[in-house]
Amino acid sequence: MLPKILDEKILPLIQEARNSNDPNSLKEMLPIWMVDRLAKKRKITDDESSEMVLVILEVFPKMWILSLSYHITNVLGFFVTYAFNQYRNRFRHGQIPESGELYLQLWNYDSPANEEIPKELLEETSPLKSELEKLPTVTALVLSLQFDLPMKQNLKQLLLWKLRETGQDIDDFYREWEEKRFRQRQLLSRLSGMITRYTRKLYETTDPNRRKWYLKQKKLWIFRRSRAIDRSFFSEREIAKALGISRKAVRNHLSQGKHELRKVGKDLLHYA
Repeated sequence: MLPKILDEKILPLIQEARNSNDPNSLKEMLPIWMVDRLAKKRKITDDESSEMVLVILEVFPKMWILSLSYHITNVLGFFVTYAFNQYRNRFRHGQIPESGELYLQLWNYDSPANEEIPKELLEETSPLKSELEKLPTVTALVLSLQFDLPMKQNLKQLLLWKLRETGQDIDDFYREWEEKRFRQRQLLSRLSGMITRYTRKLYETTDPNRRKWYLKQKKLWIFRRSRAIDRSFFSEREIAKALGISRKAVRNHLSQGKHELRKVGKDLLHYA
């Protein structure tokens, strides 16, 4: 059995590690705290608990960088969610949804709702990235625009050429793009904040009726956030206008790209 570590003990340690910019002092206690919280949400064996501690230690540097984008009042919720995701990826690979959109969202899976992924993390080898590179260039570009995926230089150059070819104002296009990103981050930040709020309330109360109501509210906000994430970044009409092709052609590219990604979906899900 892993030792019990209270929130009141771990939170000051996180703050101290942030102040000193030295997360190594947390490596002993934080993974244990995360697995303990995971065990309260899922029935896991002692062997799984021990393995999860090792899993979290493996991803600790990346996890710590991502956590810095969250305010100290919300960071515990981030670590709880991160532990759940790591557990799901480790032990629940058989549960593969049919949604093609899921495989696309995996690229940005670890992104905080209110912050960009650090550039060095985006440059890491990604199985989704390699699969996108196998697609026809226009197909990859259409998918990247609909889901706001990071683009390699060849896609950026193709997009720039298409914008010039269709006579569009390039500055206006990229300005609108950044405004969309800003609005999306604000929306996801608000929704994530509500999820964190009800997660904390679930931990703080023991009253069965209150817990039932808090859990219902948390599920509602999770559903709203999922819908916001699944929403197209650029619409079919906007993509068609930007690339100078028909909306039918856009739909064909999306259908083709999602079909190819579904075929490797089980492998991609491993990297969520």
